[in-house]
Amino acid sequence: MNPKKQQIIDAALKLFVNKGFSKTSIQDIINEANIAKGTFYNYFVSKNECLMAILEFVEEKGDQRRQELEYGKKKTDEKVFIDQVAVRMNMNKEYNLLHLFETVTFSSDKDLIEFMKKQHTKEIKWIGNRIYELFQLEKQDYIVDHAVIFLGMLHHIMHFWKINSDRDIPIEQPIQFVLNRLKPMVYEQIESGELFFKKDWILLEIDASDSADIEEQFIDTLKKLKEKLSREKQDVSKELEYIEFILQEMKSAEPKEFVLESILLSLAQTLKDSNYEHDVRRIMHLAEVLKNN
Repeated sequence: MNPKKQQIIDAALKLFVNKGFSKTSIQDIINEANIAKGTFYNYFVSKNECLMAILEFVEEKGDQRRQELEYGKKKTDEKVFIDQVAVRMNMNKEYNLLHLFETVTFSSDKDLIEFMKKQHTKEIKWIGNRIYELFQLEKQDYIVDHAVIFLGMLHHIMHFWKINSDRDIPIEQPIQFVLNRLKPMVYEQIESGELFFKKDWILLEIDASDSADIEEQFIDTLKKLKEKLSREKQDVSKELEYIEFILQEMKSAEPKEFVLESILLSLAQTLKDSNYEHDVRRIMHLAEVLKNN
């Protein structure tokens, strides 16, 4: 990550945790980071976008650690799963994210609420898929139920421990306990066939759409990025040229996939470490879903 952007994120995180998200102003962040006002707006258009960048940064760091833990290991290795779950919980503690979540719970910003909802859904999806792999289940029908039950038990055990004990407990211990309790429940549920949450509860909006709708979202998101760049950023001729090329290619009867992929990668590289990274990630994800549909 760009060092200046990291400097802003570190300052914002410190303030959000200590003062609360709602009580922290952009000027507070500027003062804490010891930067010029214009520098902040080079990377973020709002305080909310800065918060989303913090959460994305922590999520990406956690995903990387989880991938490192499973490299060369079997999907059925319980210790790997336990360590992977512990990664997210330890990072929440390291970055004081639980306190931060409490300060933004009552936010009225729709984009922020939707962003946090998607992050939570992704974690449910990851847990459910890993339980499916861990127990070598035949069908994925129950992955949402299993993930919700697992996290529900784990969070309440940790909460009850915290309010009744001054002693820290290794996070791996309650994770192992909950996993042991979950094992018979998983097989009993599959045998009974009882289902509470269907697996489509964790499909992201764009995953649940048909091809025509995904293409429409892809084009619409590109157009919105084009408008934002034209309005907010100087010297964007190269970026606009890439976007316009993609839009024109999408009008073809059969858009060339390899051409689109190449131009999208160039666009992503051009906007790397900018405050448009979130838009580009969504565009790339839509393109991937469109390709596989």
